[in-house]
Amino acid sequence: MALPEVVLRTAEDIKALRVQGARNVAKAALDAIIKLLETHPSDIKDSVVSAVKVLAATRPTEPALRDAMTFVLRKLAETEDPGELIAAIRNYEQEMVDAERRIAEIGSRKIPDGGTVITHCHSSTAINVLVEAHRQGKDFKVIVTETRPRYQGKLTARDLLSAGIPVVYVVDSAAYFFMHDADVYLTGADAITSDGYVANKIGTALMAVAARRFDVPYYVAATTLKYDPVTAAGYWEPIEERDPREVIDPSELPGAEIRNPAFDLTPPDLVTGIISEIGIYGPQVFPLMVMQHRHIDPSLEEEIALFRLASGGSQDS
Repeated sequence: MALPEVVLRTAEDIKALRVQGARNVAKAALDAIIKLLETHPSDIKDSVVSAVKVLAATRPTEPALRDAMTFVLRKLAETEDPGELIAAIRNYEQEMVDAERRIAEIGSRKIPDGGTVITHCHSSTAINVLVEAHRQGKDFKVIVTETRPRYQGKLTARDLLSAGIPVVYVVDSAAYFFMHDADVYLTGADAITSDGYVANKIGTALMAVAARRFDVPYYVAATTLKYDPVTAAGYWEPIEERDPREVIDPSELPGAEIRNPAFDLTPPDLVTGIISEIGIYGPQVFPLMVMQHRHIDPSLEEEIALFRLASGGSQDS
């Protein structure tokens, strides 16, 4: 079945990182489904399922996207009326916004007045925490790593500066040097496994080791959508490997193997707490709390997991 251009374009934008941030990725995918429903009101089931398969496979390490697509499949099983599906998706999107607002409120209490925060990569959830703390009148600065090879740290620095928050911008390899100046290490998360590992931008775990060395608490700001329930069924959290040319032109190092993993896994013993819309919990308790607050359909979750595996994402523990 030929999918609408909006679905294919959205899938390509997500793959190419033209859409940044887990919530933005999930919202872009949901908006593409809405456009499909608005423009192709007939043959709903087959077209939506085809779109979900394409969109769910765009980013292997992205539970928020997969949860959104699981939600669409669950609602599709209840109704094939386009209007009802669109209304349900709009409500889901609003719940995501509300969750982010709650995380900002809770997380802002961990930002020290007069202190220094260090962060890595670009997370709208973590940025919201910092912006809310600033809005409350707290005076602090943020050390931002550039985040090679795509330099997402530039996005973080610009967002913080536009909010009036002082920024110190450093190269990734300077993280250890500056960690001893920090009071809090704060990042977002791309995924959280059933045993409390945090998947986030490559380099996150290395900075967590440095944070432990200097007794700097490491907090992860993440919605409950970041929990990946299929890891409880024995599936590994996939680690996406991206084009080596993002790192260096291979012609500059003929014969060298160039690796470009997008994420790493930080073990739970290096994470102080996960800040979510349901509160702050240790990484090993967090999955239990999520299961109490969220409806998770094991069969649909596994179906979405198989979509991601079909995309060819590499596996990691």
